[in-house]
Amino acid sequence: MTDNHTKFLYQTPERYIGRPAAASIKPRLFVCCEHEIMEFVLEGHQRLGRPAEQEIPDIPVTNRYLSRDHGFFETDGGLVTYTAAKTTNGTIFRRRQLEPGERVELWDGDELIVPASDSENGVDILLVCAIVENRIKIWRDMRLASRDALTGLSGRNTFRTWYLQRYRRFVDDRCSLFMLDIDFFKRINDVYGHSAGDAALKYLTEQLLLTVASDGYVCRWGGDEFVGIIMNDALNAKLALEEMSERIAATRIDDRFNMTISAGVVDIHTVPDPGDVDAIVIRADQMLYQAKENGKNRIEA
Repeated sequence: MTDNHTKFLYQTPERYIGRPAAASIKPRLFVCCEHEIMEFVLEGHQRLGRPAEQEIPDIPVTNRYLSRDHGFFETDGGLVTYTAAKTTNGTIFRRRQLEPGERVELWDGDELIVPASDSENGVDILLVCAIVENRIKIWRDMRLASRDALTGLSGRNTFRTWYLQRYRRFVDDRCSLFMLDIDFFKRINDVYGHSAGDAALKYLTEQLLLTVASDGYVCRWGGDEFVGIIMNDALNAKLALEEMSERIAATRIDDRFNMTISAGVVDIHTVPDPGDVDAIVIRADQMLYQAKENGKNRIEA
């Protein structure tokens, strides 16, 4: 462990000293936040911080313990530097806290730790600079391993980051966000056992990935809740989910039971700030609640 202060269980191998062997290798930053790992290409001037209103930093981390403007990275070829801003959290580098405005050079394997301002409930954020190909591969493998073990999907933090990096491109495109869950999921676990619940989640994941297609996204929000993006307006997204719902309802899971789903769909262009992903998720959750109130096994948009 690099520093006793960090709460992460990730352990990196010994540092690879030196610059990239090939000019084509771009430095990477791996951000470990709440047991999820996100990857960013380091190039030029990039600000690290928490998204606020319509200001999205180059490296957005949707963790409430991170300052809105935490610091910035500068990359010139293989040389990577980090300059700390004046923040509540501060940044720890090589076991000491950086002073506001202090600039440090990052070598391959160097780590920055952003300690949570709430030591009881918060989780520290670990940032790892990877410059050589071997370390990039190691951290990509760990990023894959950090996905949900049952479904292979990413979690809500990775989804938020994916969305914030792309939503401006959606301005001229049709784009909808949905929240979905399995009807009577607890009953499935109680009657048929947790292995049946796992089978239901795996099958639903397969169907969701087919429905959102290559230009969409789906994550496991928690439990039997899933959130995703379909690159279409709300009406057509609703139709796509209804087709999927019919397939699911007609399928016998493990040759033992059938299940149904309910979902809420929101066109991102109908909200005041399309960059406020949490507000859109809340709206989709309200539509999901409406679907449940209207009898379940339905999609509301």
